[in-house]
Amino acid sequence: MDILMGVGRAGLKPSGRPDLLLVLLPQTCKASFLFTRNHFKSASVLYSQGVFGGRVRALVVNSGNANCGVGKEGLLHAELMAKKVAERLELEEEEVLVFSTGVIGKPLPIGDVLSAIDSACDLLEPLDLKRASEVISTTDSFPKYDFLKRGRLEVFGFAKGAGMIHPNMGTMLSFVFTNAELEEGVIERLHRDVNERTFNSISVDGCMSTNDSFGLISLGLIREELQKVSDAVEEVSLSLAKKIVQDGEGATRLIKVVVKNASLQLKAKMIAQSVALSNLVKTAVFGKDPNWGRIVAAAGSTPFPIDQFKIKLYVGNHLLYDGKTHLKALEGARKYMERAQEVEIILDLMEGKESWTYYSSDLTYEYVKVNAEYST
Repeated sequence: MDILMGVGRAGLKPSGRPDLLLVLLPQTCKASFLFTRNHFKSASVLYSQGVFGGRVRALVVNSGNANCGVGKEGLLHAELMAKKVAERLELEEEEVLVFSTGVIGKPLPIGDVLSAIDSACDLLEPLDLKRASEVISTTDSFPKYDFLKRGRLEVFGFAKGAGMIHPNMGTMLSFVFTNAELEEGVIERLHRDVNERTFNSISVDGCMSTNDSFGLISLGLIREELQKVSDAVEEVSLSLAKKIVQDGEGATRLIKVVVKNASLQLKAKMIAQSVALSNLVKTAVFGKDPNWGRIVAAAGSTPFPIDQFKIKLYVGNHLLYDGKTHLKALEGARKYMERAQEVEIILDLMEGKESWTYYSSDLTYEYVKVNAEYST
């Protein structure tokens, strides 16, 4: 049985490209959804949070309008979108989830959106991951999707996001599917664990979105060892998360920050996040400058203490600091940064066994231009 999709145009994108996606699952499926923790949530997030009860049959996503900051009519519009899908496809209304992404503060032209839903329902076809990602994209420069198959196990998904990326469950939507059976409770724990190491460990600009949503859906077609399913879901989720960072508005480099040998996992994550979010580090990477002082300053700015006489700092495989500066290594690090599309920063705390990896992107002139010109 195939997952089906339909596409419509509601005129939400200035380009006139398709801006509405309908995804119809072959049956009611167990699922887990995580939503933004931003207190100023999109009405579509509030609606879907309110109706979701652990099972889903269809998703409807509009792009080009966030359905956020428009008063309580936003909730009514989300409900009308779900009701339209349910009526057209003879589904239970509470099993239809609604998602939106785009400009904040503009009411949805709900008549046009409902007409686009009609069009999507009229022509359903097998899910095309690339096409689905393109339809839900806004400022994205390329589609984000992945498919993994290991034996009988399949995990696949699609996503969007390029700016306002700093998820905490940034604008980010991701939907991941597996053919494996995952029981209620199990799917939620697996989802939260994977989310922490993937979508909750990326940032483009440190700005948390009002619309972030990440869904994991179990089609329940095969039985598979839980660890294998977890590993595959994490691999696909990390692939999608990294694509979002790679497509950071104006970005030219992916930044991978690894903190290792920490005494606490939380400490490792907080330090990695601090380095990854530092605008001084991000601009240094854009300038291909191995400015290690910015990195250790960011590492030392969290509530967790570090021993500046023990830590080791690498850019690529170039040791720049281990209690003292290695000036001769700077030129090699600079050349590495000039050619690397993914710049790896490794901070070894030399105190324990815990580690964390966080992904970010460089901060460029183009980021300012894109966001100065993008209507809010």
